This record gives sequence, C-alpha cells and structure tokens, in this order.
Amino acid sequence: MDASAPVEPEPTDTPPPIEVTEDLGETGAPETPDTPGAAVPGDAPDPSEAPAASDDTAPAPPEAPAPATTESDSAPEPHPVDSEVPAEPAVVEQPSRTDATQAALSEAPDPFEAEEPDDTAEGGFLDWAHDVFSHVGKPADVPVPKEATIDRPDFNNVDLPGMGPLIEYGTPLDRPDGTRLPLFDGPPAREQTQQGMLDDCGVIATMGAVAGHRPELISQCVRENDDGTYAVTLHQTKHSFDGDWRHFHPTGAVTHLTVTADLPVEAGFQERPVYATSGGSNVAWPSVLEKAIAGVDQTWDDSRPRPDSGYARLDRGSNPNVRAELLAQLTGDTAYTEDFPTTYDMRGRSPDRQLVDTFREKLAEGRPILVGTNAPKDDPAPLPHKLFPKHAYEVTKMDDRGLVHLRNPHNRTNPDPMTVSQFKQHFKNRYTTTE
Repeated sequence: MDASAPVEPEPTDTPPPIEVTEDLGETGAPETPDTPGAAVPGDAPDPSEAPAASDDTAPAPPEAPAPATTESDSAPEPHPVDSEVPAEPAVVEQPSRTDATQAALSEAPDPFEAEEPDDTAEGGFLDWAHDVFSHVGKPADVPVPKEATIDRPDFNNVDLPGMGPLIEYGTPLDRPDGTRLPLFDGPPAREQTQQGMLDDCGVIATMGAVAGHRPELISQCVRENDDGTYAVTLHQTKHSFDGDWRHFHPTGAVTHLTVTADLPVEAGFQERPVYATSGGSNVAWPSVLEKAIAGVDQTWDDSRPRPDSGYARLDRGSNPNVRAELLAQLTGDTAYTEDFPTTYDMRGRSPDRQLVDTFREKLAEGRPILVGTNAPKDDPAPLPHKLFPKHAYEVTKMDDRGLVHLRNPHNRTNPDPMTVSQFKQHFKNRYTTTE
C-alpha cells in the first residue's frame, strides 16, 4: 500500500442538515419548472474517448417551470457516520525495505494516480483510434474460442543502483508449510480486491464491482486446476456495428486462459504480491484474475495494436470504454458508457434527478457503475471529500438523501458521501455500466 495515502479523520460532531432546494432523496420528479430546456452545465466530453453519440434527450415540455438550483459545494458536507459507509479493512503493512529501495520507490510513478491515460501520452488521436477501431467488426458467424497460457506477463521494472531490479517473479501464493493460499474463502467480495503498485485502479474497481454485485460470476470465472495452475474464462466482446461506439457485446465465444501461480514480488520478499492483493482476506483470486487480464493480450491478433503488453499495458491506466470492455468480459452482459444528463427530460426531471434515478435503478438491478475523477492541471491542491485525481471508483450506493457513495480500489480511504452537484464537479461526465 501507498504509505502516503491520507489517514481518515476521526468523526466529529454532526454538521447542520444539508440545505438543498431540489429534493433528490425521493423517487418522484421535482415540481415542474418555469423555463423549458434549461440545462445544468456538465463537464466537456473527454477528447480521448470515442466520438460522442448524438443527443437523444428529448426537449422539456413547453409548460415546464424554471429548474431548481441544486446545492453548491459551499453547503456543509454530509457526515459519513450517517451514511452507512462500509467499515474499511485493516491495512496490511508492506515489508520493510532498504533505504535504496525506498529511494527508488520515491522516484517511481505513483501507483495510485492513473485512472486514465495522460492527454500528452495517450489522449491523442492514435489512442482514441485504438480504443474505438480495434474492437469494431461484425462477430464471426461461428464464434471461435481462444486459448493461451499466461506465465510471466511483462511488467515495468525499477533498477536499484548497485542492487538490480526492484521487482521479480516469485510464488507468494505458496505458504511456508507447503500449502497454497485458497482461491476463495466464501463468496468473493469487493473488499477482497486491493490495488497494489500498478496504475490499474480501473481494473481493480471493475473486478471489485462485479464481485460486489455478481459474486457467482467471479467464482465461475476463476477455478483451480489439479496441476497447480488456474483456469480463467473471459467472454470475448465486440463493439456494436450499428454506429454506437460505446457498447460492448459478448460474441458468444470465450477465451480460456491457463494462469500459472508465478506473480510479481519485491526482490528479496516473496511473501506478498506487489500488484493486486486481497488485503487482509488471504484469498488468491484477485491476484490470479489481475494476471489473467494482464496476459489476455496474448490472444489478440495483429489488427489490435498495443503499445505495451502484460502488466505494463495495465500500468497505462484505463478509460470508461476500457472498463466497459472488461465488464463485458467478466459478466457476459452488454456493457456501455453513458454521459451524465445535461438537460431536462420529457418527464420534467432535472439532470441531477435523472442521474440519481438511473444510479438507483442500476444498483437495484445489480448492475455495476464505474466512474473516474478529473485531473486538475492548474490547481495543486488536493481534491475534497478524500478523492484522488485521475482515479477510478465504484458507485456503491445512492442513499435516501440523494448522496453518492463510492468505493476506492485502494481498499481504504473511501470518499465521503457527496451530493450529486459535488459528484459532478469532481468526476468526468461519463460512467460505465451494463444493460
């Protein structure tokens, strides 16, 4: 874990009640507004994303009155004690390192700050084209299964002066008594996924979201073989071929991966993986599944370019489309990305009301919701509500007060529940979910 992660403050006295002019806690629509077609400003679409879909939001009825003003960030923040935030697991300390190792780590990229590729490195046309066109095509008439053995995927390493590489492959799932860490201990849970020294928060958040809503799919996806390897099955996907670039559909074919027990560890410390772990849960499935996702690019053909492979590819971060593809691979459901609403709909619902209702419906149906924070470039100040910039999160709850609850894939430092207005201020205006 990142020793620099902020320590959560002790609860204080409950602040005064939140004053909001539009009640987002009820499921009914707000009173009809005076001004039709009024819009709430939203974040501009990310230029690194696929082309924006046409605006299919119908205009507001002519008789609609002016929209109510939602709460601004100047209102008191909700107290987390009243919002049923799940208890955070105990933090497992990393083994002590030498001064040289610590110095090398301090110069390495922060593993907790890559939610999406940086605009200067991956946000240009080439990566946009890769994200869109590498998946486009009509599924084969007869779906073809694929197979691969995932042994030791590539990873980015750090060389310590006079000491050699910081990371090497080891077998941390093997215990000193000769036994193996169990693959599962009861149903898989989102709290068993914890990001390590890799910039793949989107992958860990997606794995945790599927475990939280559909744990049986994780149990079916990852199995242990008699020879000590693991069998991981992923659904193959394609983008729609109907002009909608934001939907990933299962083709009916699957990819069978045989994953060895070797995992990246810190040189000289074989006890714990340096990438995904289960925190204090002592189960193997998060590390095994992350390795399978890292190595699945071995099954890609030459029509899908990739600047890196293996763990190094995951280390480049993710965007909403990448997370949609992974959701479809893990669940076998169609996954897609959607922009936040910006105009009133035919039912007279404000953009905020629409977002609350959509999130509530999705969560009630067991559909994961994934989002990512903005990346402030000119303001070095930390984000409020215990948020990390350029970081992926899972939406876990919309409470009765209309507050958004989020889970951090660090497996600690979950953000404070926030109003929809606050949420939209700090998050990119697109979410990922399944149909």
